Amino acid sequence: MNNDKISEVLGLRPLEEAKSEELVVVYEEKEVITAVATVVEDDETIRDIEQVRGNIKNIIEQGDDALKEMISLAKQSESPRAFEVASTLMKTLLDANKDFVEISTKKKYAIEEKNGPKEAAQTNVTNNNLILSTADLLKMLKGE
Repeated sequence: MNNDKISEVLGLRPLEEAKSEELVVVYEEKEVITAVATVVEDDETIRDIEQVRGNIKNIIEQGDDALKEMISLAKQSESPRAFEVASTLMKTLLDANKDFVEISTKKKYAIEEKNGPKEAAQTNVTNNNLILSTADLLKMLKGE
C-alpha cells in the first residue's frame, strides 16, 4: 500500500512531512491557544510519564496557591493548628516537587533508551578458549 495515495485520497499530507514540528492552533472556549507540537513516535511509557508529569505539575501549581492562602490564614488567626496544616502542605509540596524531578528524569532516560543505539544491546561476545597441555604449548612456541 502506498502511503502517498492514502494521504491524497483523504486529503492529508504524507506522514513524512507531518514528522516535523508544526504550529497547532486549538480553539477552547473562545480563547485561542497556540502550542508547538512535535510528533514523537508513539510510545506508551513516554506518554504515561508525560501525563503523570503534567498531573504533578498541576498539583504543584494549585498547591502553591493553596499554600499562600493557608499561610495568610495562619497569620491572621494565629492558630497553632493552622500553622501545622500549612507546614504539612509545605512538606507535601516538597515531596511533589521531588516526584516531578524524578518523573522528568525517568522521561529523559525513557527517551534516551528508546532513541539510543541498539548496537550496545546486541553486542556479540566471542570467547575463544584454547585447551591444551603444557607439552603442546611448548611445541607451539618452538614452532613444531
